[in-house]
Amino acid sequence: MLPGKVLVPAAVDQVQGQALAALQVLKVIEPDVQPSHLCTRREYARWLVTASSALSRNTISKVYPAMYIDNVTELAFDDITPEDPDFSSIQGLAEAGLIESKLSRHDIQLSADEDGGPFYFSPESPLSRQDLVSWKMALEKRQLPEADRKTLYKLSGFIDTEKIHPNACPALVADLSAGEQGIIALAFGYTRLFQPEKPVTNAQAAVALATGDASDVVSEELARIEAESMAENAVAAHSALVAQVERDINANFEQELLIEREKINNVEKMAEEAKLELERLRAERENENIALLKERAAIESEMEVFSRLRREVEDQLQSLMNNKVEIAYEKERINKLREEAEVENKEIARLQYELEVERKALSMARAWAEDEAKRVREQAKALEEARDRWERHGIKVVVDNDLREEASPGVTWLNAGEQFSVQGTVNRAGSLLDKLKKMAADVRGKSRETIDKIINVISIFISNLREWACKTRKQAEELGEATISKAGKSAQELQQGAVEFGYAVKEGAKRVAGDCREGVEKLTQKFIKT
Repeated sequence: MLPGKVLVPAAVDQVQGQALAALQVLKVIEPDVQPSHLCTRREYARWLVTASSALSRNTISKVYPAMYIDNVTELAFDDITPEDPDFSSIQGLAEAGLIESKLSRHDIQLSADEDGGPFYFSPESPLSRQDLVSWKMALEKRQLPEADRKTLYKLSGFIDTEKIHPNACPALVADLSAGEQGIIALAFGYTRLFQPEKPVTNAQAAVALATGDASDVVSEELARIEAESMAENAVAAHSALVAQVERDINANFEQELLIEREKINNVEKMAEEAKLELERLRAERENENIALLKERAAIESEMEVFSRLRREVEDQLQSLMNNKVEIAYEKERINKLREEAEVENKEIARLQYELEVERKALSMARAWAEDEAKRVREQAKALEEARDRWERHGIKVVVDNDLREEASPGVTWLNAGEQFSVQGTVNRAGSLLDKLKKMAADVRGKSRETIDKIINVISIFISNLREWACKTRKQAEELGEATISKAGKSAQELQQGAVEFGYAVKEGAKRVAGDCREGVEKLTQKFIKT
């Protein structure tokens, strides 16, 4: 069972401290072990085996670490396995029979009849007083005296012998027989209460390890340590003497040094004053330099500003030049566009003029065609009225020389109206052609082509009209000759011939007028589409 926290540390005796220091020098105990800390069962077992090997001059009393062979070596304790770092030391003590284990079934803390259950070493538990003495005395004494609690009480006078395990009594009696060199006297001092289960400190364990066969080696080590201590003290005394001499010499030296220091201080004061003056002059010079640097920086800044302004002005000038070039280019381009616009306007005006001329020519041609058609209708109407009159009144034909004279070429009652009408139409068509030719001379392009087409149509119409007039004249002459030669025929046949002739004249005039009008309308539609 682990103890509670140590609130008041144990006092370390000088002998105990020396023993611990000697064992640390001899590398039995680790250097970092503190004397006032509690000692565990593991640590004491390890130190006990190490001390028996390093400090014992008698080979009979040496304990060697145990070895472990799988399936051969029997473990002494259930809680100490081969993986434990202190297995060899604890197993070695058990195999040597120095501590109670499953191998011996003879532990001082257990009775003889408690050997049925598991057996534990409890390596982390604090080492008790009776275990401290029992383990060490079992190693030192090959044969312990027979003793019980009464014997122990008579020899020690402990009033708590009832608390001591019976198996520990022989070891305690053997240790008490050693007197002042025993473990109890050196570790615990004078006491009437042994307190067998009380934990021990590392210093007390060190004293126990330093007794017996190890006492000579420890004594030699302590003597060596004492000699070293005396040597250190002698060196310290010599050092103190040397220090005293040095102090005396230093006192004289300090006195002389003080005088020299006063001189040096005076010189230093003068040097300090000179230094201050130099510092003042240097500060003034630095201020002047700073002022000059500021002025220089200001001038450089102004120069930089001027340079930047100059670059900006140059950039603006370059930009203005570029803008001027662009403006000149744009102005030239605008002038070209203006000239092109003027040319386009002139062309548009010319086209408008030509269009107006075309429209005027078409209007004139259409008006002429409509007038001619109107005259043809009027002439046809007059012929129709004449035929009606012939039918109502009859026609009397007198065949004599006068009639033959009337049949001669010239103007007769049959062709007078026809000749007058055809000649007027031809004259008017010629006048229209002259006007159209004058208009065509003033224009060009498609307008001139259109007017030329109109002139061509009218010329064809005039040719057709003249051809028709010639045919009509021939028919009239033939009719006159037939009338003279056949004067004796009846008026009915003459009337019928006159009717047929009038109808033929009417149809021919209508056909010519229709052809002319149709040609003009085609030209008009074509003009409108274009």
